[in-house]
Formats: sequence, structure tokens, C-alpha cells
Amino acid sequence: MPDQSQSAGQQLDASYPAPPDYYVQFTDTNVARLASTDTDAALDDSELKFLVPPAPPLSGSYSGFGRLWQVQDRLPTLAEQNIPQLYSEGPIDRITELKRLNHSILFEFLDLVDVLIKDPSQFSARTERIRDILVNAHHLINEYRSHQAKETLKLMLQQQIDAKRESTRITLEKCKELQAEVERLRQEAAAVDIHTSAPEAGGHTQEQEETTGYADPSAISAAGLQTILEEVLAIH
Repeated sequence: MPDQSQSAGQQLDASYPAPPDYYVQFTDTNVARLASTDTDAALDDSELKFLVPPAPPLSGSYSGFGRLWQVQDRLPTLAEQNIPQLYSEGPIDRITELKRLNHSILFEFLDLVDVLIKDPSQFSARTERIRDILVNAHHLINEYRSHQAKETLKLMLQQQIDAKRESTRITLEKCKELQAEVERLRQEAAAVDIHTSAPEAGGHTQEQEETTGYADPSAISAAGLQTILEEVLAIH
């Protein structure tokens, strides 16, 4: 069982941080006790107080994995980060300022190389200067995050709309093809009905053939007609 006195030394910012020491209080017995205990009384209990979830923060900041997070998701100013602002206040051309900061980083790097050659003990001031320039450039880029999020959302919605329109177009085309196929089948079925009902309309039924001895002319093949013709010629 881990010692609770070591909780202050835990590395909460590690990739896989160890569980807090009070996890041992989450037993079946304590859970059952918490279910039958008032919240105020549970907070006074040395074991049950760890089982009561804290109230969600409404303002300020909160700690998570060794870092402070703002409740209101906003970009902190450079002054709040104790970083000197290297560009002017008010409306500015961010592209121009980013290019200027980029050039400043190159010059500061050359100065850093010169300092390391002549007086290496003075390198910390140069590295701090480079860090300030990088933070300022990063801060200017982060000011575009809200605009980037809106544009990304608009692009995703437009892609969904285009995909649905394309699906609708394909569905309508398939519906037209099916309607044309159904109409063609309907016409073929009507033609078959007319053909099968033709002997009845002409009055030549099987019973009439048996009583009269004459076959339906539409049912006589070409070979049959030739045979009849030959018999007629032979008689004459």
C-alpha cells in the first residue's frame, strides 16, 4: 500500500502517471457507506471524503496532470505569461509582424553564435531573447485559432452538404432509370396480352378448328402453306 505522504512527490505530468494515493479508499465497503451517508457527513469522514466528487470549477483555473488550465477557454495574454510583447498594441498586420520576428530570430541566433565564441558565459541572455521572440510569434499564430476553427467547421459542413447532394443526385438518376425500366416492362406486358388474346378476337378457337376443319391462318407456318399450295396444284 503506498504511503499517502508521498503524494506531493508524484510526477503528475508524466506520460503514464501513477494513480493518486487515495485510490485505496475506493473499496466496496466505503462505497456502500457513502450511499447511506449524507454528503456533508462524508466530507468530514477521513475515508469517505475522497469518494465525494468535487464541484466543477466555474471560474479561474484548475489543476490537471500537474498543469493549470483555464476554466474559460481563452488565449492568455503575453503579460499574463510574464513575456515582454515585442510588437505594438492595437490593430497590426500580423503577417508583417511574423516576418519581422522571423528575421529577428535569425539575427539573434547569429549573435548567440558570436557570444558562444567570445564569451560563452553570456549565452543565457541571448537564449532568453530568442525564447521571447518565439513566444511572441507563437502568440500571434494562436490568435488565428478561433478563425481557423470557424473556417474548418465551415469546410466540414460544406463537404457534408456536397456529399449529400451527390448522393441525392445519384439516387434520382437511379429512380429515373428504374421508372424507364418499369415503363418498358409494362409495354412488353401489354404487347404479350394483346398477342395472347388475338385468337379469341378473331373467332378462331380450338373448338372451331375441330368443328369446321379450318385452322387459324395465323398459326400456319410457311412450310404448311407450301404443302397446302402443292396439294391444290396437284388437284388441278
